[in-house]
Amino acid sequence: MRRILLVVAACTAVASWAQSPGAPTPATPAATQAEPGSLAAIPAELMGEALVVHISASIGQPSAAPTWEAKDIKYTIPGSAVSVKLLGKDVAVLISITPYKAKDGHLLLVAQGQVWYKDGTAGVGYRTTINTLSVAYGERILFYPLGAAAEGAAPLRVELSMDKYKPADGSSGMATPSGAGAAATKEKSTP
Repeated sequence: MRRILLVVAACTAVASWAQSPGAPTPATPAATQAEPGSLAAIPAELMGEALVVHISASIGQPSAAPTWEAKDIKYTIPGSAVSVKLLGKDVAVLISITPYKAKDGHLLLVAQGQVWYKDGTAGVGYRTTINTLSVAYGERILFYPLGAAAEGAAPLRVELSMDKYKPADGSSGMATPSGAGAAATKEKSTP
């Protein structure tokens, strides 16, 4: 009986301390955390390691003007994933890219794609892929979340490239690609 009273007394003391006015209060996450993929999410001491990720998604034939197109820029550091979400009427695509520095000066990318889609009367379908790629800075990576035909036709095409982050004037936050690979034309594609 004494043990039970001691446990109850200890729990009551801890609970009352946690509610006392002098107890530290946790910060509100929404007010203190930056949006993932933004420059503000990268700690200042790691800015020298930062990468800029260029994303371009389009619908249409590669040889013609796209019927729909969206572009975005995100920021990350080696070892931290950056994600892209594409939402449509009958499809949702989530692409997550995690870059790692390779010993040869390139990047090793772990790329994961998840696709949820309406499949007519069959309900909702789901596909997932995961690939690792060795790429140079600035090299284009093509991803076809809904698959691609042999002749290159694909309902959805996502183009990604990564460069080292370099501020344009040292303080504006606007990125300029750096590295010799910025104008590379070599393409890698993932199914």
